[in-house]
Amino acid sequence: MLKTVLVALAALVAGYLAALGIGLVAFDVFEVSQREGAAAMGLAFVIGPAVAIIGALVAGLWYWIFSGRRNPQARAPRGSAARLAWAFAAALGGWLAGLLLQWMLKGQSYETFIVALAVSLAPWFGALGFAAATWLLLRRRES
Repeated sequence: MLKTVLVALAALVAGYLAALGIGLVAFDVFEVSQREGAAAMGLAFVIGPAVAIIGALVAGLWYWIFSGRRNPQARAPRGSAARLAWAFAAALGGWLAGLLLQWMLKGQSYETFIVALAVSLAPWFGALGFAAATWLLLRRRES
């Protein structure tokens, strides 16, 4: 039960941050009026929390159903192909997160070469880091 709550809590935070990031990008792309900050306030205090709560409920319920405690036959496959598919999905998410970082920092001046290099390689760092973390989390534990 504790793991289910932790998964839901992680999904709550991730859902809010994702809604905030995607919303800000969408506001910029569609040139939404920022008169008196109403759009950002709506995003931060209405849209973001709503997405976070829905994401937490879905993730908690999904984890509870497929964790194997309630129904051992419904457990997600743990084979090498499943791990590879999850790692690929995580790599794609990391790549997109790196591209989002580059887009958010577009036009900024960097004081050192290292910062500029890190920003330019952000999609690769994100993809490799997310894929490695997913692969490690899904590896079989020898008991």
